[in-house]
Amino acid sequence: MENLFEFIALFLFYSLFAFSILVAIMGLINLIFIKKPILYDQNKNSSLVSVLIPARNEEVNIKRCIYSLIDQSYKNLEIIVLDDDSSDQTFEIANELSQKFPSISVVKGEKKSKGWTGKNWACYQLSNYAKGDFLLFIDADTKLQKNTIAESISEMNNKDIDLISLFPNRITKTAVDKVISVTIGWFIFSCLPIIFSNKNPIFSSAFGQFLLFRKSAYFSIGGHKAVKEKILDDFELGRCISKNGYVLRVFDGTERLSTFSYSSEKEALEGLSKSIFPFFNNKLIPFVLLLILFLSMGLMPIFIMLGEFFGSKLTRTKEMIAYSIWGLLTLSWAISSYRSKQGLRYGILYPLITTITVVVGVFSIITFLTKSVHWKDRNIGDEEIIEKNFQRND
Repeated sequence: MENLFEFIALFLFYSLFAFSILVAIMGLINLIFIKKPILYDQNKNSSLVSVLIPARNEEVNIKRCIYSLIDQSYKNLEIIVLDDDSSDQTFEIANELSQKFPSISVVKGEKKSKGWTGKNWACYQLSNYAKGDFLLFIDADTKLQKNTIAESISEMNNKDIDLISLFPNRITKTAVDKVISVTIGWFIFSCLPIIFSNKNPIFSSAFGQFLLFRKSAYFSIGGHKAVKEKILDDFELGRCISKNGYVLRVFDGTERLSTFSYSSEKEALEGLSKSIFPFFNNKLIPFVLLLILFLSMGLMPIFIMLGEFFGSKLTRTKEMIAYSIWGLLTLSWAISSYRSKQGLRYGILYPLITTITVVVGVFSIITFLTKSVHWKDRNIGDEEIIEKNFQRND
């Protein structure tokens, strides 16, 4: 039995060493290859763009979002806001702005149909109102820089792209959101081979804060109806685009797009918990393996320091490997924190970040086990949807 434990420990040790090399290399590659959209030529961009905004209880954010759209250098826009049964002043604020700016229209969403998550149902309705050749879905808590749409449309036309998604700059107000934002940045910039995102749906990613589709491609893959029960609709739509042979490109949008997410720790915990488990395509085994990996990453520096403190040193070779693991992981987390504009210091603090992420991840799985996945004062879907999102997929 002792030999078995020793074998498992050595296996995890050397696996973590190989993994630390991989994520450091991936971080450096993505540092080079995740590019920004090209500068635009306004004269070549005249197609109508439908900007579609699902909004539920967004009175704090909706005005900032709309004004950032009004200020866009690309002017051929129709802006459609769908009020998704808000209990605050979202509809009134958006409707007041629509009286000032003719490009804005505001509609009341219909009651959610069974078998749909709330946001997907709202986006589906919005797509049916859209008249543009391009459909841009954005969240109500986002703010676009002046040339964001113009540059993205130019990139789509010049490179014949069917879906552009921008990784946003997350403006965080809570500790939980800050920690998970750093973790999300690490996944994107150190674990996903972005240069292969359009080659295989496994590597495909997209971000709901900015999803710019060619209308024909969007409806060809079935739109939001094709992912109506999926909690992470953005990632699923990205996979659908790649799977159906269309062209997907993900760009670094941290200088073009900001998202203002959660205002309290409770809201952050609820919002992030509904997304963490579905990020793994609702598969339990990969989710558990990731928790083990994160614990290993977090505990490695502690084991090294404790060994030094108690005088129980590793062999010279293993000690060098252990410090290499620590250094390589710190490098990958530092690169990711820098790219996602969360601050370099979080790379150094990654053991604490990974430990807190594990705690939030466990909370996420509990919410699915207990079928209590809530967001914005309602269950994200009916019980059947939550059950499907918890089932293991082969």
